Amino acid sequence: MQLLLKNDPLLDIRENGTCTILEFDRLPFALRKEKLAFVDFMEWASNRTLSIGRSFAKEILNTLRLSQTNRYAVCRACRGLSLEDAYWIRQDGDEKTWEEVSLFRNPLSLYVTEVSLSGRNVRYLAEARERRELHTPELTTLGASAKGWIRENGSLFLHKVGKYEIPADQILNALEIPHIHYQVSSEEQIQAYLTEERREWIEGVGDAVVNAELFTSEDLSMVTFEEFQAFCENYGLDAYAEAEKTDRGFYLKMQIADYLLNNNDRHEQNWGFFMDNATGKLTGFCPLFDHDHAFSGYANVLSQTRREAMTLYEAAAEAQEELGMELGSLEEMKRPRFLSEEQWEGVLERKRCLDS
Repeated sequence: MQLLLKNDPLLDIRENGTCTILEFDRLPFALRKEKLAFVDFMEWASNRTLSIGRSFAKEILNTLRLSQTNRYAVCRACRGLSLEDAYWIRQDGDEKTWEEVSLFRNPLSLYVTEVSLSGRNVRYLAEARERRELHTPELTTLGASAKGWIRENGSLFLHKVGKYEIPADQILNALEIPHIHYQVSSEEQIQAYLTEERREWIEGVGDAVVNAELFTSEDLSMVTFEEFQAFCENYGLDAYAEAEKTDRGFYLKMQIADYLLNNNDRHEQNWGFFMDNATGKLTGFCPLFDHDHAFSGYANVLSQTRREAMTLYEAAAEAQEELGMELGSLEEMKRPRFLSEEQWEGVLERKRCLDS
């Protein structure tokens, strides 16, 4: 089989496990190493697939008759296609081209989206898989919340359960920190893909379905910090120091944003960089994304974006001392939707701590 970037073969993998690099500079960052072994490829492929801890992951895998423990097999079943980048796996005997398989341009298997958002089992999914008609990003969409991709008016939108994306969006807008914009999904959209029982449950727990437009493309991929760190470790580099060099200003703003939002979920897959698919080079940071676990009630949350062990406050205080960001716009805002009075006061109190 081969690993390709769009129509360009980058790696040959033989039945005996031998890996032959065809183009080094555009390989996935985690695979850019001088001595590439089959186990490296398997690890990269396995890490592309959804975690069993994601909401309705078991329902998705069960309905497709895919393994809950063999993530490599799951990756092969969907050709490793993802909306984060333009890499994919073509097995021997597969004559498809990128134009035929690309998730960016072809219709998606929306019955998989239905399962991923509502947990509803759809009987004919396994049959579609056997016909090799499984065309979905749901098996390679990471994160824990229930979510699914919908194409609307020619653009792709990720719909997910996660009301805190909305106040995070409003706060980051006020601070002019680059981030992915979310909006509340319309009643018409929700009715199209959620069961009545699921809608009532979401409303009952006080949550909401929100959506954001896809921010990658066939020409621009996302490289997570996790992948970037694997690359740096291969060459004895400090990944955090290298990330700072990419754009120190943005890196510091991320520290400030995470403290103000009290975000305890900026793990290694929840921040990263853009890569130009034509050259394989990084072009800068991705906008901030995935804030549905922000506004935590915990104090002294630890930073996940600093090499040193420090709290979000300590990281943000260092960043603010250097940047001196103007935070006064927060005091002028009304309490954002979905935040309680206590949560909003917590944001303002953290802002005051940085100003002092």
